[in-house]
Amino acid sequence: MDNSEKMYNSDAEWYCREDPESERFYDIFFRMCRKYSVSWASASDKERAFIEELTRVTYEREKAQRLGLPVENIRPAFAS
Repeated sequence: MDNSEKMYNSDAEWYCREDPESERFYDIFFRMCRKYSVSWASASDKERAFIEELTRVTYEREKAQRLGLPVENIRPAFAS
């Protein structure tokens, strides 16, 4: 196996590796879309911002709970 083949295999492995945090984030994202009946492809900017913010807050709260961190430090939804 030459050097370029090793790099290719390494890059493919990195690309295909699953990231548990990304999986959790997108699970929450799709759950919010279903919950509020939002089709991302046809959603308005306002609907997209709503789903993005709900996903962010829910993800950060769940992550804090998993890690035993205080949830009070998480920026509330729709706060600037």
